[in-house]
Amino acid sequence: MKTKQKSILVLILMLTMLVQAGCSNATAGCPSPTSETKLLTNAEDGYCVLYPAEYSTDFPQQIVINPATDGGEKIGDAWLYIFTADASGLTASQIVDDHIATLPGGLNITRFEMEVDGEQAVVVDGLPGRDSGRNVFIVHNDRSYNLIFMPWYPNPADATPLENLFTMVMDTLHFLPQESIGE
Repeated sequence: MKTKQKSILVLILMLTMLVQAGCSNATAGCPSPTSETKLLTNAEDGYCVLYPAEYSTDFPQQIVINPATDGGEKIGDAWLYIFTADASGLTASQIVDDHIATLPGGLNITRFEMEVDGEQAVVVDGLPGRDSGRNVFIVHNDRSYNLIFMPWYPNPADATPLENLFTMVMDTLHFLPQESIGE
């Protein structure tokens, strides 16, 4: 093989490797989907997460259990919304404290902490809303993540599909590297 052809092949190989490295950077550290799970990646908001394969993600920040196919107002039996915002230097606990301080007294609000992808997460039940919900507040790289699981009706006897989704999301949520997050 001529030297010029070898140089071209080496150049093509190097460019291919660079392109692959750039593409994988956006999903670096994301969990791998299986035959029973799918991967939701939202590079703009800086996260990826696994969810059961039979569920739907019509929007980049939403996972729907038993999606409705009739086109009505009901999107499915249950769902998860993931909202992001600037944390403005606050921790997850401070965001929750500030939110609860704006609410009237007498509500049965409970909270507990857990770790999600190396970050402190505050799980809050009982916040007022259209449906019963479980909110999870996390701050990563000064970005606030609010995961809302609705409708949340915990079943002490058997875990519901939404409770199973909660467990899967908390176990697999991964924050993407800062440089791969869109502005």
